[in-house]
Amino acid sequence: MTEESSRLDYGYVNLPMNVDEILGKDFWIFDNITASMLPSFTEPVKLTASISIFVRKGHFKFSNNLIVYDFDGPAIVNIRNGETLQLLSISPDFSASFIVMSKFFVEDIFLHINDMQNLSAMSRHPVAKIPIDILPKFESLYKSLRLVSSDIGNPQLLKALQHSIIAFYYRYAYRCYDLLSNGGDTGARLSDRFIKLVKDKFKTERFLEYYADELGVTPKHLSRTVKAQTGYSAASWIERFLILEAKILLKSTNLTIQQISDTLNFPTQSFFGKYFKKNVGVSPKLYRNS
Repeated sequence: MTEESSRLDYGYVNLPMNVDEILGKDFWIFDNITASMLPSFTEPVKLTASISIFVRKGHFKFSNNLIVYDFDGPAIVNIRNGETLQLLSISPDFSASFIVMSKFFVEDIFLHINDMQNLSAMSRHPVAKIPIDILPKFESLYKSLRLVSSDIGNPQLLKALQHSIIAFYYRYAYRCYDLLSNGGDTGARLSDRFIKLVKDKFKTERFLEYYADELGVTPKHLSRTVKAQTGYSAASWIERFLILEAKILLKSTNLTIQQISDTLNFPTQSFFGKYFKKNVGVSPKLYRNS
């Protein structure tokens, strides 16, 4: 095994858990990833960098912030820094390339494309089908990015990579989101705003009335709309984010159960334990040790 392939395998296998320590830079490209190279993990993990996945072919099923996506390539998948990913299944013929980007790198790109017509659709839909006629353009983009990223002596390397991606979005990638663009759908926008608010506030705000007040709607309207858009009631989203965070803290940190209970603002460790067992089926201690 060459030094480069060894570095790629190590970086990829550990990517979901601690990407910042592995990368040490703002941009990394992983090419020709197959099903046999993917890690076997079933627990949710929170990403510390953004990932853009070019799926050439094969079937891919994953959960992103508790929403399940089940699709076939060719497709483009964008998962942002801070989002929670859980791999559910992939087919043996899966083939893809990954771009890993730091928060700084991605924010600089979005400063340039914040006026793009389909930006809202891109934010709402982490998965988009790639029209067959522009599939060769994606191959060309990744070939170009590999060449640019190998020029480590270029003092403007990051800017060159960023502008290559920005130009590609304006020229070709926007078409992936044309069919998903739904700017007039107020239900989708309300649901998106609600889920974002829950993601920010679920540790301290557990009651639906708070979110309804913040969004300027009645609790009944909010719950009905969110249920229609996502398949889950608004109240269940609050609960699911809470349980998801508890699982992540139990599996990926050394915090004590008391500290996790405090972090999630439960009144007592006992209350947290009963709440967790009711929703998961086992106690926090058993879940951590499983």
